[in-house]
Amino acid sequence: MLLVENGQPLQDQMGLERVDLDDVLEAARRWRGLERIDQIKFAVLERDGNITVIPRTDRKPGG
Repeated sequence: MLLVENGQPLQDQMGLERVDLDDVLEAARRWRGLERIDQIKFAVLERDGNITVIPRTDRKPGG
């Protein structure tokens, strides 16, 4: 179940799965060292109940 897409929390899905923003941010800090929701490309609630976080890799050319 997708919980965050391109830094935007998907409130309907989060509500259905009883996951809140603090749960997502905790997983982001713990597993990826991310501090803000806008640093997350995707957050996925896995079948086992864990949250997988894929960080954004937006980089400007020459940067």
